[in-house]
Amino acid sequence: MIELINTIEINPLKYTKEDFELPEITDDPDPEEYFLKFTETASRLALNFNEIQKGSNLVNIENIDDESLETIVAAKLTEVEFYDPDERGFVLSFDGGIVVKKDDEVLIQPSCCGDLENIENWEKVLEKRSSGWTEIWIGHPWIFYKKENGIISFSDYTEANINDLEDVKTKFEVEEEDFKDELDKMIYQQVRFKNRISDILKKMNIENAKKISEFMSGIK
Repeated sequence: MIELINTIEINPLKYTKEDFELPEITDDPDPEEYFLKFTETASRLALNFNEIQKGSNLVNIENIDDESLETIVAAKLTEVEFYDPDERGFVLSFDGGIVVKKDDEVLIQPSCCGDLENIENWEKVLEKRSSGWTEIWIGHPWIFYKKENGIISFSDYTEANINDLEDVKTKFEVEEEDFKDELDKMIYQQVRFKNRISDILKKMNIENAKKISEFMSGIK
Protein backbone atom coordinates (compact mmCIF):
# COMPACT_ATOMS: atom_id res chain seq x y z
CA MET A 1 0.00 0.00 0.00
CA ILE A 2 1.33 3.42 -0.93
CA GLU A 3 2.08 5.93 1.83
CA LEU A 4 3.09 9.57 1.44
CA ILE A 5 5.04 11.31 4.22
CA ASN A 6 5.52 15.06 4.46
CA THR A 7 9.06 15.74 5.66
CA ILE A 8 11.56 18.46 6.44
CA GLU A 9 15.30 18.02 6.54
CA ILE A 10 16.79 18.45 10.01
CA ASN A 11 20.45 18.50 10.95
CA PRO A 12 20.65 18.51 14.77
CA LEU A 13 24.00 20.31 14.65
CA LYS A 14 22.19 23.41 13.40
CA TYR A 15 20.44 23.86 16.73
CA THR A 16 23.32 23.79 19.19
CA LYS A 17 26.32 25.91 20.11
CA GLU A 18 28.18 22.86 21.40
CA ASP A 19 30.83 21.13 19.31
CA PHE A 20 29.35 18.00 17.79
CA GLU A 21 30.63 16.08 14.81
CA LEU A 22 28.57 13.88 12.54
CA PRO A 23 29.87 12.23 9.38
CA GLU A 24 28.50 13.38 6.06
CA ILE A 25 26.08 10.79 4.75
CA THR A 26 28.02 10.50 1.49
CA ASP A 27 31.26 9.92 3.40
CA ASP A 28 29.86 7.33 5.78
CA PRO A 29 29.40 3.81 4.42
CA ASP A 30 27.65 2.64 7.59
CA PRO A 31 24.08 4.03 7.97
CA GLU A 32 23.74 2.23 11.30
CA GLU A 33 26.59 4.29 12.75
CA TYR A 34 25.14 7.50 11.33
CA PHE A 35 21.72 6.65 12.75
CA LEU A 36 23.15 6.12 16.24
CA LYS A 37 25.11 9.38 16.13
CA PHE A 38 22.12 11.27 14.75
CA THR A 39 19.74 10.07 17.46
CA GLU A 40 22.34 10.64 20.18
CA THR A 41 22.87 14.23 19.06
CA ALA A 42 19.15 14.87 18.66
CA SER A 43 18.44 13.56 22.16
CA ARG A 44 21.08 15.86 23.66
CA LEU A 45 19.40 18.78 21.91
CA ALA A 46 15.94 17.81 23.20
CA LEU A 47 14.64 17.58 19.65
CA ASN A 48 11.97 14.93 19.87
CA PHE A 49 11.48 13.16 16.56
CA ASN A 50 12.61 10.18 14.51
CA GLU A 51 13.90 10.33 10.95
CA ILE A 52 12.09 8.35 8.25
CA GLN A 53 14.91 5.82 7.91
CA LYS A 54 18.38 5.21 9.21
CA GLY A 55 20.98 7.48 7.65
CA SER A 56 18.44 10.15 6.68
CA ASN A 57 17.94 13.69 7.99
CA LEU A 58 14.33 13.72 6.77
CA VAL A 59 11.74 13.93 9.54
CA ASN A 60 7.96 13.53 9.34
CA ILE A 61 6.44 16.94 10.15
CA GLU A 62 3.68 15.18 12.09
CA ASN A 63 6.27 13.75 14.49
CA ILE A 64 7.81 17.09 15.50
CA ASP A 65 6.51 18.19 18.90
CA ASP A 66 5.83 21.82 19.78
CA GLU A 67 9.02 22.35 21.76
CA SER A 68 11.19 21.00 18.96
CA LEU A 69 9.30 23.02 16.35
CA GLU A 70 9.89 26.21 18.33
CA THR A 71 13.63 25.50 18.25
CA ILE A 72 13.55 24.81 14.52
CA VAL A 73 11.48 27.91 13.70
CA ALA A 74 13.71 30.14 15.83
CA ALA A 75 16.73 28.96 13.85
CA LYS A 76 14.89 29.49 10.56
CA LEU A 77 14.12 33.09 11.54
CA THR A 78 17.78 33.99 10.99
CA GLU A 79 17.10 33.53 7.25
CA VAL A 80 14.06 35.84 7.11
CA GLU A 81 14.37 39.12 5.22
CA PHE A 82 12.97 41.73 7.61
CA TYR A 83 14.45 44.95 6.27
CA ASP A 84 14.15 44.98 2.48
CA PRO A 85 10.74 46.60 1.70
CA ASP A 86 10.39 44.53 -1.47
CA GLU A 87 11.27 41.22 0.19
CA ARG A 88 10.01 41.81 3.74
CA GLY A 89 9.07 38.55 5.41
CA PHE A 90 10.51 36.40 2.64
CA VAL A 91 12.29 33.17 3.51
CA LEU A 92 12.77 29.95 1.58
CA SER A 93 10.56 27.11 2.74
CA PHE A 94 12.03 24.27 4.77
CA ASP A 95 14.16 21.80 2.86
CA GLY A 96 12.43 18.46 2.42
CA GLY A 97 9.20 17.45 0.73
CA ILE A 98 7.15 14.37 -0.03
CA VAL A 99 8.49 10.89 0.64
CA VAL A 100 6.79 7.96 -1.11
CA LYS A 101 6.78 4.57 0.61
CA LYS A 102 5.25 1.31 -0.51
CA ASP A 103 5.24 -1.79 1.66
CA ASP A 104 7.55 0.06 4.10
CA GLU A 105 10.15 0.68 1.39
CA VAL A 106 11.18 4.28 0.60
CA LEU A 107 10.78 4.63 -3.17
CA ILE A 108 11.04 8.39 -3.60
CA GLN A 109 12.44 11.06 -1.31
CA PRO A 110 13.32 14.72 -1.83
CA SER A 111 16.63 15.43 -3.52
CA CYS A 112 19.08 18.32 -3.25
CA CYS A 113 17.24 21.68 -3.34
CA GLY A 114 13.86 20.04 -2.75
CA ASP A 115 11.59 21.79 -0.26
CA LEU A 116 8.04 21.90 1.10
CA GLU A 117 6.89 24.19 -1.70
CA ASN A 118 7.32 21.27 -4.09
CA ILE A 119 3.91 19.99 -2.98
CA GLU A 120 2.58 22.09 -5.87
CA ASN A 121 4.41 19.78 -8.26
CA TRP A 122 2.80 16.72 -6.70
CA GLU A 123 -0.63 18.33 -7.11
CA LYS A 124 0.09 18.73 -10.83
CA VAL A 125 0.36 14.95 -11.11
CA LEU A 126 -3.40 14.73 -10.55
CA GLU A 127 -4.13 17.66 -12.85
CA LYS A 128 -2.22 16.24 -15.82
CA ARG A 129 -4.38 14.99 -18.70
CA SER A 130 -1.94 13.54 -21.23
CA SER A 131 -0.42 10.06 -20.87
CA GLY A 132 3.20 10.90 -21.77
CA TRP A 133 6.12 11.05 -19.34
CA THR A 134 6.43 14.36 -17.49
CA GLU A 135 9.08 15.66 -15.10
CA ILE A 136 8.23 16.24 -11.46
CA TRP A 137 10.68 18.47 -9.63
CA ILE A 138 11.68 17.08 -6.25
CA GLY A 139 15.16 18.62 -6.33
CA HIS A 140 17.99 17.14 -8.34
CA PRO A 141 18.05 14.41 -9.37
CA TRP A 142 14.35 14.47 -10.27
CA ILE A 143 11.87 11.88 -11.54
CA PHE A 144 9.27 11.43 -14.29
CA TYR A 145 5.68 10.23 -14.07
CA LYS A 146 2.86 9.33 -16.43
CA LYS A 147 -0.84 8.55 -16.03
CA GLU A 148 -2.79 5.93 -17.93
CA ASN A 149 -6.04 4.09 -17.20
CA GLY A 150 -6.16 5.17 -13.55
CA ILE A 151 -2.55 4.16 -12.90
CA ILE A 152 0.33 6.54 -12.14
CA SER A 153 3.79 5.28 -13.10
CA PHE A 154 6.97 6.76 -11.65
CA SER A 155 10.51 6.52 -12.98
CA ASP A 156 13.77 6.21 -11.10
CA TYR A 157 15.87 9.31 -10.34
CA THR A 158 17.51 11.10 -13.26
CA GLU A 159 19.16 14.37 -14.19
CA ALA A 160 18.38 13.93 -17.88
CA ASN A 161 15.94 15.99 -19.91
CA ILE A 162 12.92 14.02 -21.08
CA ASN A 163 13.84 14.81 -24.71
CA ASP A 164 17.23 13.18 -24.19
CA LEU A 165 15.79 9.86 -23.02
CA GLU A 166 14.79 7.25 -25.56
CA ASP A 167 13.14 4.88 -23.12
CA VAL A 168 11.96 5.83 -19.62
CA LYS A 169 11.70 2.80 -17.34
CA THR A 170 8.90 2.48 -14.80
CA LYS A 171 10.18 2.00 -11.26
CA PHE A 172 6.79 1.48 -9.63
CA GLU A 173 3.07 2.13 -10.13
CA VAL A 174 0.22 3.29 -7.89
CA GLU A 175 -3.53 3.56 -8.24
CA GLU A 176 -4.51 7.16 -8.95
CA GLU A 177 -7.26 7.08 -6.31
CA ASP A 178 -4.84 5.83 -3.66
CA PHE A 179 -2.38 8.56 -4.61
CA LYS A 180 -5.08 11.23 -4.41
CA ASP A 181 -6.19 10.09 -0.96
CA GLU A 182 -2.62 10.25 0.33
CA LEU A 183 -1.88 13.62 -1.28
CA ASP A 184 -5.03 15.12 0.28
CA LYS A 185 -3.63 14.07 3.67
CA MET A 186 -0.31 15.77 2.87
CA ILE A 187 -2.01 19.04 1.96
CA TYR A 188 -4.02 18.95 5.18
CA GLN A 189 -0.89 18.21 7.23
CA GLN A 190 1.07 20.98 5.54
CA VAL A 191 -1.65 23.55 6.24
CA ARG A 192 -1.69 22.43 9.86
CA PHE A 193 2.11 22.71 9.94
CA LYS A 194 1.82 26.27 8.62
CA ASN A 195 -0.68 27.15 11.35
CA ARG A 196 1.61 25.72 14.03
CA ILE A 197 4.47 27.85 12.71
CA SER A 198 2.23 30.92 12.65
CA ASP A 199 1.20 30.36 16.28
CA ILE A 200 4.87 30.11 17.30
CA LEU A 201 5.77 33.30 15.44
CA LYS A 202 2.88 35.18 17.02
CA LYS A 203 3.97 34.01 20.46
CA MET A 204 7.42 35.40 19.63
CA ASN A 205 5.81 38.72 18.59
CA ILE A 206 7.18 38.43 15.05
CA GLU A 207 5.66 40.82 12.52
CA ASN A 208 4.08 39.34 9.40
CA ALA A 209 3.69 35.99 11.18
CA LYS A 210 1.06 34.76 8.71
CA LYS A 211 3.14 35.64 5.65
CA ILE A 212 6.35 34.18 7.08
CA SER A 213 4.58 30.96 8.09
CA GLU A 214 3.33 30.58 4.50
CA PHE A 215 6.85 30.96 3.16
CA MET A 216 8.35 28.55 5.70
CA SER A 217 5.68 25.89 5.19
CA GLY A 218 5.53 26.24 1.41
CA ILE A 219 1.73 26.47 1.37
CA LYS A 220 -0.98 29.13 1.76
